[in-house]
Amino acid sequence: MKHYSLITVLFLVQLVMAGDHKKKPAPDRYIQSYQRKLVDLEKRMQDVEKSIKQANADFREQTERKQRELKELAKEYKQREARAQKAIKEYREQHNSVGAALKKYRVELATKKQQQEAKARAAAAAKKKEEAQKAAAAKKTAEEAKRKTDSRKKPAPKPKVDAKKREEIRKKAEESRRAHLKRFDKDRDGKVTKEEAKAVLAEEAKRREEARKKIEDANRKREAAKKKAAEDAKRAVEAKRAAAAKQAAEAKRKRDEARKKSNEDASKKPTPKKVAPKRPAPKRTTQKPDLERLRANYVKAQKNDQSAKSLYAKAKRAYDEARGNKKTYKVDLERLEKNYERAKKNAYTAGRELVSAKRAYEYARRK
Repeated sequence: MKHYSLITVLFLVQLVMAGDHKKKPAPDRYIQSYQRKLVDLEKRMQDVEKSIKQANADFREQTERKQRELKELAKEYKQREARAQKAIKEYREQHNSVGAALKKYRVELATKKQQQEAKARAAAAAKKKEEAQKAAAAKKTAEEAKRKTDSRKKPAPKPKVDAKKREEIRKKAEESRRAHLKRFDKDRDGKVTKEEAKAVLAEEAKRREEARKKIEDANRKREAAKKKAAEDAKRAVEAKRAAAAKQAAEAKRKRDEARKKSNEDASKKPTPKKVAPKRPAPKRTTQKPDLERLRANYVKAQKNDQSAKSLYAKAKRAYDEARGNKKTYKVDLERLEKNYERAKKNAYTAGRELVSAKRAYEYARRK
């Protein structure tokens, strides 16, 4: 009996234990997905924090390097400035010494020249005096000889003057005198003084100056009118060109819109259910010009890319050489750096344009 009771007890215990250890439910797949995403995000956050730390370290290192370079450049520029100031001081001393020597030489030369001129004037005066004495003696002898010969001749009769000619000369002189008085005699007293003559000449000069100014003003106005007319004509031509360009752009836009609309309509058109026999498709007239235009754009983009790359290489080489040379001035270094950045940007832009042109050309060829 005890044996059977023990077996019964063991069986009951097994049943109880089997009831306690039930099968656990399977975990939800959404929870597992979210857990994986959380682990992935934590890993990415750690990577980003590492990259931020590395960037901060690089930034500090570059900042320290730039500060060291700036200190070296400032020190070098101070040394250059000191050498330049020293050279300027030496050149100024040399300039002063040369100027003093030049001044001394000029004084000596002027003194010597004055002495020579005084000697020449004295010699010329003596020679002139001697010549005057000789001329006076020769004149005196000639007059004496003439007086002796004239005393032997009869006196020549006075020339006869015609009365008409004398009257004409008198009238001309009277007219000239009246014109002179009319011009210069302001107070009408029959006499012309120096003050009246000066006043009349000044007034005439003033009138001539006013007439000249009027002529110049007229010429200036005429030139301004011509210039304005030329500018108006130029502006009109530019306006016509702008209007023509605008009309051409509008026509091109309308053509592009029509082509785009026709392409969209063709793409939206349903395919027919009935299978028709295949016929050779007509050649499109617009495809070839578009393909030629895209090919020309592609070739042009290649040339621009090559040119931009060569300019970029030259600018980079010049900038690197200037950075390696300690004698390069700061202004030149900044200019070369700007040229380098500009060439780099242009090379990048030309590369992007080349890629776009190539993609469009290849797509058009495949189509």
